[in-house]
Amino acid sequence: MRIVVISDSHKRQGNIFDIIEKHMDNTDLFVFLGDVDDDFDSVLMLYPDIKYKRVVGNNDFYSPYKVEDEFTFNGKKVFITHGHKYMVKHGYATIISHAKNIGADICLFGHTHVQYSEYIDGLYVLNPGAARYGEYAMIDVTNQGIMMILCKL
Repeated sequence: MRIVVISDSHKRQGNIFDIIEKHMDNTDLFVFLGDVDDDFDSVLMLYPDIKYKRVVGNNDFYSPYKVEDEFTFNGKKVFITHGHKYMVKHGYATIISHAKNIGADICLFGHTHVQYSEYIDGLYVLNPGAARYGEYAMIDVTNQGIMMILCKL
């Protein structure tokens, strides 16, 4: 099963549309990690039937969505947040510690505009980069394991 992860579009809606359209037929869930909320709203207007999860970023003022969330995907616990609450621009120790404390298998965040993928002590940690620059990520979760793939349009 596949998740496509998108973050930090910052008014580059076209890039989000390109990502969604490229992966619509082979993706089980799209995750939007915030900044800018309205961009993803535009996607949902055109594709109301896609399955998605989303959180808000530090630039998503007055948004009704959560700052963080967690859910189970193909038997794995996934923690999602934009990352600003965990000060990820100054390192990943805080967000990694939180994800481990809640028993997450996968930790997804954005905010830094820098792609990052690592497996740390049983935790898959991923930042898809900035959709503004055409960056995103895919995560395949199968019975054989988890594979994180950093992508660019």
